[in-house]
Amino acid sequence: MVLENNLEEVKAQEEILLSMPNEPEKAESEPTDSESQEDRTDSNARQDSTNSDFKKIIYNAIISGKLQKMLEKVVDGMDLTKVALRSLADIIDKTKDKLEGNVEQVAGPMGMPIMTDMWLPMFLSLLQTQEFQHLLANMFAQLVKDG
Repeated sequence: MVLENNLEEVKAQEEILLSMPNEPEKAESEPTDSESQEDRTDSNARQDSTNSDFKKIIYNAIISGKLQKMLEKVVDGMDLTKVALRSLADIIDKTKDKLEGNVEQVAGPMGMPIMTDMWLPMFLSLLQTQEFQHLLANMFAQLVKDG
């Protein structure tokens, strides 16, 4: 959610730069040399103004630390994504083993093997732990703040 907000902020700044008023088109008559020179001068001035605005936005983002914070959030998100993908790969590997008949007995918290029909009681016991409740509460609070 934080990355989405930062991305929206960058997009908003991009829209500001792109929405700068364009010069109305000249009449279809042939421009004279002086009009042609004025057009080039106006075009160069607009380009310089756009470059200047972009530089100001980048400068302010760097000085305020917003760019650094955004990059740190991207890195944190990548770390979490890496962990999630590794875990997903492990789950798929275990699923493959189970489908091939290589069933490994894993001991549960009370030392007895976890059976297929025990997933619901295990999930309910997970919901009762303080750590998991705090994790979900933090998730819900963040969703409400960002939403």
